[in-house]
Amino acid sequence: MTEQIWLIGAGRMARAYADVLKALDVVPLVICRSAASAERFAEETGLRTVSGGITAALASNPVPDRAVIAIDVTELAAAAASLLEAGCRHILIEKPAGVNHGEVSGLADIAQAKDAHIHVAYNRRFYGSVLQARQGLEEDGGAVSMTFDFTEASDAIVKIGHRPEVLDEWLLANSTHVIDTAFFLAGAPDQWMGAIDGSLEWHPRAARFAGHGRTHGGALFSYLADWDAPGRWAIEISSRLRRFILKPMEQLQIQHRGSFKVEISAPADDLDERFKPGLFRQTRAFLGGEGADLLPTVAGHRDRS
Repeated sequence: MTEQIWLIGAGRMARAYADVLKALDVVPLVICRSAASAERFAEETGLRTVSGGITAALASNPVPDRAVIAIDVTELAAAAASLLEAGCRHILIEKPAGVNHGEVSGLADIAQAKDAHIHVAYNRRFYGSVLQARQGLEEDGGAVSMTFDFTEASDAIVKIGHRPEVLDEWLLANSTHVIDTAFFLAGAPDQWMGAIDGSLEWHPRAARFAGHGRTHGGALFSYLADWDAPGRWAIEISSRLRRFILKPMEQLQIQHRGSFKVEISAPADDLDERFKPGLFRQTRAFLGGEGADLLPTVAGHRDRS
């Protein structure tokens, strides 16, 4: 591939992207801040890695045609804006693309002004299990009802050390993985009523979330999440013929009409075992391959956040 591609970051997610890009025979230039991180990443991946950050990289390298941004949530929007201003026109940015709605909205405005394309990396759209469920729903005539749960593991979250501004917007920063996937399958919501209750020390605005509504396609949906109780992410979505159960989301279970039996659907390939689930298909789509139309744009993400 002759076009210039940058991978921004040298952490766990960047390493996962590096593995995928190499498997796709794409050799990115990796950009990170510290010399120590650059040296370590280069040793682990064999990729050319430079330190000093985006500004320094732009001063000494051609502007990339494409970039994948996989850095801390608090730095995402600024990194993307710098690349857009320099002339990069195709960006895959890790969710949620900004700390809050304001940052996401600002980034969408810049992308529009620059006639650039920014896609938000909601990799669960590209899970093999989710794509199988999507195909099954299409075969059956679409979704008629759905329920989903975005309960968070609060005790574990507070130990990770996220910044207060990220924790304050945790639904955007993390729970939207489930919410985005749910409406990716059922269609965009048209009517929506919700309620919140409770509080947590790290998230005083709410600890419990409940609601219901209807999608543009007419499917009824409901949701419940309790961040102050046990639980796990889950989506159950039904056509008139089958119920598709994603609990855990990496595995698809199917219940057929007229039966209480729930069967595990075998994966179509081993991509979600060889790489971080969803990442290979998502990155391939970003590079113009299969599934490119499934990538969420930053403008669409702004309108939903």
